[in-house]
Amino acid sequence: MRHHKFVNIDPNSAVPNPADATPVDATPAGATAVSQPRLKRRTPGWVPVLIGAFAFLLVLAGSGLTAGDWISRNTEMNLLVTRIEASESSMQQTQDELAAIFAEYEGLETLTAPQKAELTDKLKAAAAAGDERVTAAGRGVREVVIMPWHGNIAAGKQAYVIHNQAWQDYLGASAKDPDVLLVDQPEIDSTFMASEPLLKKAVPEPPLFDLKKRVRDIFIEGQAQPDGPTQEASLRSAR
Repeated sequence: MRHHKFVNIDPNSAVPNPADATPVDATPAGATAVSQPRLKRRTPGWVPVLIGAFAFLLVLAGSGLTAGDWISRNTEMNLLVTRIEASESSMQQTQDELAAIFAEYEGLETLTAPQKAELTDKLKAAAAAGDERVTAAGRGVREVVIMPWHGNIAAGKQAYVIHNQAWQDYLGASAKDPDVLLVDQPEIDSTFMASEPLLKKAVPEPPLFDLKKRVRDIFIEGQAQPDGPTQEASLRSAR
């Protein structure tokens, strides 16, 4: 064993405080002090995975919102076009009924007083019935709910509502005075033409429910006009 040197302990001498002792440099003479390397913090392996998953979910959510909005637009437009088709059908039915009434008296050059009264009553009744149908159809169009951010569909809807109202005004007046049937109706024609580009623009891309063709057909079929001269001749003979 190695020799251990004893130290004479004097009770009267000051006891050295270990805290006051000068630290001893343990580095051997002639040797260069080597600093301890600092440990680098490594990013946990799950962090990049979590970030990637979060980004994927954001993209997926965005795609889902886009797809959901596209379906919503098509669904709204489908309902709107369905209601417009019903409105156009009610208008066509009214015109067919009025034309049929005029056809009853088409071959008569002059009408007797009872025939005149009968023709007038039939025209008033047909106009009143048509007004009810067109008004109900217009109410159906107005009740279609459109999301606030679907501006194109809302614009198309509003344009057609105005057209339907023009028809209501025309038939309501005709139910009181059949002579109105002989008067040109520029408001009906202008509102119909004004609604065409707006409704075509409102069709979502890509369209579902055959919307593009259905909207196009509305304005192809809606161009048909009744035989005005025959109606006018019959009505004037009833005066």
